[in-house]
Amino acid sequence: QTHKTNLRRFKSLFTTLHEGIYFYVTMTFTYRFLHFVMIWLGSNMKSLEAYAPSTSKSISPSSSSLLLASTKSIRRTINSKKYHSYISLSLSQTNNDSKNNNNNNKEEEKEKEIIEQWTHAQVEWRLRPPEEMPLFEKLKIQAAAKAIRAECLLYDQPVPPILCPKGGQAVLEAYDKSNRKKIGRFGITTNRGPPALEIDETIQDIYDINQQILGGYGIAAIIYMFVEPEYRKRGIGALALEVIAAIQTVQNCDFTVLVADDDGSNKLIEWYEESGYTKAPKLQNIFGSPDGKYGLTMIRPTQVSSDIFARCQIKWW
Repeated sequence: QTHKTNLRRFKSLFTTLHEGIYFYVTMTFTYRFLHFVMIWLGSNMKSLEAYAPSTSKSISPSSSSLLLASTKSIRRTINSKKYHSYISLSLSQTNNDSKNNNNNNKEEEKEKEIIEQWTHAQVEWRLRPPEEMPLFEKLKIQAAAKAIRAECLLYDQPVPPILCPKGGQAVLEAYDKSNRKKIGRFGITTNRGPPALEIDETIQDIYDINQQILGGYGIAAIIYMFVEPEYRKRGIGALALEVIAAIQTVQNCDFTVLVADDDGSNKLIEWYEESGYTKAPKLQNIFGSPDGKYGLTMIRPTQVSSDIFARCQIKWW
């Protein structure tokens, strides 16, 4: 009986030891395999540029952004409430029948314009490589991105909220969370542009900044913005400007520049001005729109709230 008991104990010990060795070998092989994949994709790993801190930490702006925030001239703070509020409509009623009829007609016209303003909770953002990038290059970058996620999981590290592709350009896509339909796309640059005298003069003239920054100011651009017609007037563009500012802030850019072309109606320019942009005529030539041929050049500091990544999530590839 004692011999049988010892035999059972030995079998149990052997089974436990075998399971431990099997677990160790499996984990070692998995680690070696992931390490080999990351080495193989080493050249592509370099194509993933600097990323933001974890969502539990606030974004630390660059030195020039701190300087901009301290100047008196940069107080064009965007009231984010106007992007998340509903348009209220109130009409006073009178006892005069004719006035009531006029008011009713006006009310019907305004009701047609009442559209609920969306929030980040209703939009899914995806950061993609440029559309003109070859398919094979996109696949390699996507594989490298998956390897980074696996490494973060393996070492129990938080996944960075943003990674930008190499090349200095990217496409930000907006999707309706309710039906996964693509509702907008926005072409942007993700690198600091080269310094230029016109840029320094524009910043000094508009924001009254006379102090020079070593290496010049970091300028990024919005190449294009497009929202599907049935989703317009819902604040998608305003939300996209906020996400773009966050991406370019992470990339250590101080200002965002764009060329607004509204065919002379001035509505688009007014909308950008309401979003904090200012006309920058000295930048017309260097941004490819001499004499306003392709639109009006505008500029804005890349200022974002510290909770931006808590309010919206950006999927990169």
